[in-house]
Amino acid sequence: MKKLLTIAALGTLTLSACTLAGNPTKKDVTGQLHGFSANQNLGLAIIGFNNGQYTADGTESQIIDKFLTGGFSLDLPTNLPTGTYRVIVFKDANNNNRYDTGDTVLSKDNGKRLIYASKANQYYNGTKPGWNLVVLSNQYVQTTLLNNYDLDAM
Repeated sequence: MKKLLTIAALGTLTLSACTLAGNPTKKDVTGQLHGFSANQNLGLAIIGFNNGQYTADGTESQIIDKFLTGGFSLDLPTNLPTGTYRVIVFKDANNNNRYDTGDTVLSKDNGKRLIYASKANQYYNGTKPGWNLVVLSNQYVQTTLLNNYDLDAM
């Protein structure tokens, strides 16, 4: 009986860690999700408005664990234009694992921006080339693992 319970628990754990768009390898951004219903078809996307161009990319590998930890991890794309971005949680209305027209943004702005820079101190002092995290309230810059990017439901 104990063996069956262990197998059932491991099966549940495996299913809850299923990904929407592949398994993240770099886990560039991690955080917790607060206030989202576990039965929604949720996805993550990177959005930004830079040089008059709106960008939305929801194609990178991601894991949303709504059942066990309430957390997520997301790989960041390297083919976006330099600029400022944020991660959003959206309801994938057509179940295509992409953020597109018709999908509803479900997360509040958390006051943090992901900066994709091509040179040091681009957009904010302290940023380095590549992905950076900036907390807007105090201009704190994080250039290594971008953790604690928690998202709250509207």
